[in-house]
Amino acid sequence: MTQMTQISPGPQMTQITQIGILGIAGILKIAGHGMPMVRQLGLCAVVLAGAVGVASAQDPPAATTTTANDGRVTFGVTTFLQYDAELHERDGYNAFDVTRGYLDLTGRLSDRIGVRFTTDVRPTTDANLDANLTARLEYAYLEAKWTGSRTFRFGMQPTPWLTFEESVNRYRVQGTMLAEREGLIPGPSDLGAALVYTRPSFEIHGGVYNGEGQGRAETDKYKSLQGRGTVTVYSNDGNHSRARVSGFYSYGWYAKDRPRNVGIVMGSYESPHVVITGQYLSATDNPFVVTDVERSGLSFFGEARMGETGWAGLGRVDLFDPDGSRENDHRRRYVVGAARWSRLPHGRVGLVATLEQVFRVSTGQKTESRLLVQTHVEF
Repeated sequence: MTQMTQISPGPQMTQITQIGILGIAGILKIAGHGMPMVRQLGLCAVVLAGAVGVASAQDPPAATTTTANDGRVTFGVTTFLQYDAELHERDGYNAFDVTRGYLDLTGRLSDRIGVRFTTDVRPTTDANLDANLTARLEYAYLEAKWTGSRTFRFGMQPTPWLTFEESVNRYRVQGTMLAEREGLIPGPSDLGAALVYTRPSFEIHGGVYNGEGQGRAETDKYKSLQGRGTVTVYSNDGNHSRARVSGFYSYGWYAKDRPRNVGIVMGSYESPHVVITGQYLSATDNPFVVTDVERSGLSFFGEARMGETGWAGLGRVDLFDPDGSRENDHRRRYVVGAARWSRLPHGRVGLVATLEQVFRVSTGQKTESRLLVQTHVEF
C-alpha cells in the first residue's frame, strides 16, 4: 500500500485552492489501492490545474487604491483686480485693470524636497509706450529642507524683504511697499541661492542673487548679497499677538563703482484686531549718474479690524527723500480707506476701497490723487 502524507492547507491559500488540494489528497488515498504511481500523479495534476483555474477566475488580484496626486501637487490662484479713477490733472482718466495674476503650482517631490512654479500677469509698458497685460515668470525654484528649521532654495525665489513685509501688511493689493515703489528693491523675486533659518523666536533669511529682480537677465558679473533678521520681542499666545523687530540689508552693484545698497529697519505689532508697522529706509544708489545718491524714507501702516474676516479700516503714510543733496524734493504719500474680508469654503476675497494722495512737502502742492476700488481674490 502506498503511504500517503496528509496535506494541511496554508493560511495564504484561497479557499478554492485549499479545497482542490484536499480533493487531490482524498483521490490519491482512495486510488492508492492498486493504482499505478504514474496514474496517481497524472490525476493529481488534472485536479490541481482545475482548482487553480477556478481560483484564478473567482479571485482577481486586489486593486491598488491611489488618488489623483496624493497631495504631491497643489495649484492656487491669487489675483488683484481694480478700478482706478484719477482725480488730479489726468483729464478724468479712469480704468479697470489687473495688477496681479498669480498662477501658482507647487510640487512635493519628497518629504524634504519641493518645487514652486508661479507665473504672473501684470500691466507693462512696451517700447512704444503702449500699456499691455503681460505674463511673466515670478517664481521657479527648488526647495530643500534638510532639518525642521533650515531650508535651502535655489532658482527664482522670494527675496528676503518684500515677501516678508507683505506677510505683515496684507494690503499689497492697494500698492507696492515703499522700497519697491521707489525702485530701490526691484521686485519681490530674483534668481539666486538662499538659506532660511527659522526658530520660534527669530528668523534669518539670507542669500546671493543676480540683483536684477523678477527674472531679468543678468548683464554683468556683479551680484547682490541680501539678508534679513527678525526677532520676536513680545508674544502672547493667549490673545495671539506679537511684536517683532526686523532688519534688512542689500549690498550690491549696478556696475563697477555704482553701488545699489539698501538698509531697512522695521518694527511691527500684530494681533487679531490691530496691525501696526513703522520703518526707516536708507539707500546709497547710483543707477545712471556719476555720483552716488543718498536716499531715505519713512513708512507707517496701521489697520484696525474685526479679525481675519469682516470689516477693517486702514491707513498708510510714506515720506521719501529721493536725493539727500537736493532740497525741496521730499514727497509725502497718504493712503486711507476701508476693506471687507471674507473667508469662503475654497478661498478668500478682500474688497478694498482707498483714497491715495501725494504731496510735495516743501510747497504742500498736490501732485497725485486717485480713488482705488480693488479686490484680492485667492484660492
